[in-house]
Amino acid sequence: MRYYLEMTLLEQEEIPLHLIWSKVYMQLHLAFVEQADEQGKIAYGVSFPKYRLIKQKQLGYLGDKIRIFAESIDALEQLNLNQWLNRLWDYVHVLPAREVPVDRIKGYATYFKTNPKLTIEQRILHQAKRREISIEDATEHFKALELTLTFEPYINMKSETNDMKFRLIIGKKRVDEACIGKFGSYGLSRNSTVPEF
Repeated sequence: MRYYLEMTLLEQEEIPLHLIWSKVYMQLHLAFVEQADEQGKIAYGVSFPKYRLIKQKQLGYLGDKIRIFAESIDALEQLNLNQWLNRLWDYVHVLPAREVPVDRIKGYATYFKTNPKLTIEQRILHQAKRREISIEDATEHFKALELTLTFEPYINMKSETNDMKFRLIIGKKRVDEACIGKFGSYGLSRNSTVPEF
């Protein structure tokens, strides 16, 4: 990923940051879908430079910035963000496309859609049913596992297809080397990386 756009969400008194995230990310998703290939994949990846997990408070934080990466300035211009963000200019500031500062790259990361973890009880019931084993056997299987709580940040979204509301829970994993590839229609991938700087 050689070029990027950086957007800053501008919190207002009347509209909190989480609502702005919902509106802005919905428009980004629609812009991405318009650029998708036959498999529904896109050549754009996103990062959240202020992404944090605060374990003591069990809190995930996206921050107020998002970067959209592409291989060229032309590709970023093809997103036509002026059209998609037309009604949101009071809530977002977009910097012009620029080259990724190679000398400032601290590493790479994948940002991916994650699914909420089931409770231990839910996992036991699920595995008992799936493996067609008794509850006791499934319980024994999970005794040895160390379960950790997850508290990744999320964006409230609404599906255009079926009008259902859902949480787009965003996970992050740091990696040592870049892995070039495609992304899903939210700009997220478990394998394709974006630079961190």
